[in-house]
Amino acid sequence: MIRYAVGRLLLGVVAVWVAATLAFLLAHLAPGGPAIGLGGENGAPGHIEAVNRALGLDRPLPVIYLDWLSRLVIGDLGYSWRAQAPVAVIIRDHAPVTLGLMVPALVLATLAGLPIGLWAASARNSNGWFAGALSALHALPSYVVAQALVFVFALGLGLFPVQGLSDPRVSLDGVARMADLVWRMTLPVLSLALLQMAFIALVARSRVAEEMARPYTKTAYAKGLGTTAVKLRHALPNAALPLVTLVGWRLGAAIGGSVVIETVFALPGLGRLAVTSASARDTPVVIGIVLVACTTTIAVNVLVDLIVRHLYPRSDDAWR
Repeated sequence: MIRYAVGRLLLGVVAVWVAATLAFLLAHLAPGGPAIGLGGENGAPGHIEAVNRALGLDRPLPVIYLDWLSRLVIGDLGYSWRAQAPVAVIIRDHAPVTLGLMVPALVLATLAGLPIGLWAASARNSNGWFAGALSALHALPSYVVAQALVFVFALGLGLFPVQGLSDPRVSLDGVARMADLVWRMTLPVLSLALLQMAFIALVARSRVAEEMARPYTKTAYAKGLGTTAVKLRHALPNAALPLVTLVGWRLGAAIGGSVVIETVFALPGLGRLAVTSASARDTPVVIGIVLVACTTTIAVNVLVDLIVRHLYPRSDDAWR
């Protein structure tokens, strides 16, 4: 187990390095640069050269990469050219909003998706319209889902605000402020949770239905157990392995979805920060956000993998 854990951790470190290197290359080889972002599209050539020289971008790319990598090893994510602040500080200030969006969304998606998948595994005609509805929901772009919820519940019924985490015209403290924050985060969380829920329900339905067709379930029925008992006592535990790993996999999808959701609802999280930084060609911030997102996703997947390996020592055979 220890050898396996060390191997997975080393693979995780390599994966983070590859992701960081790709992010660096894509950011530095993309058209334009910080000089254009700071001075505009029509900046004078002399101004652009001066900005590049001041930022150290007039050096060869391998030299820039090695300098960036050496600072990254000690935890230095760089300095924002636009905000004039350390990237680590900027990410720290925006991360709570993204976590406040993703964590409740994933929890809600799991708590709703698993029961729906369990019910659909043996429900009559679930292979038809119900599975099709879940597939259609999962296939919808997050932008469409978010806009639909805004149109119905914010603009139509007026139950929720359209954008933002607070109203500058109103001063709230304590419990009232927390309640207002939860109220404003409801639609963004639902927008992200609906798509994740559909996928979790589809996978749960498929895996549990597969287990329900195995011979041991017929034996359980012969002993007098009902459908619900067979699902919960026999089918679900045997289908748990892919369902547990699914939570780690969905983190990456949730991070990608949060970019769109934060933009639609004007939430000051990492997703919206990535969009505005990319538009301003603030390369260090973009690279820092990509690195944090990749590191978080890989770390969670490695942790889930180790937990599954500990709980299911024969997990390598479970997928065969």
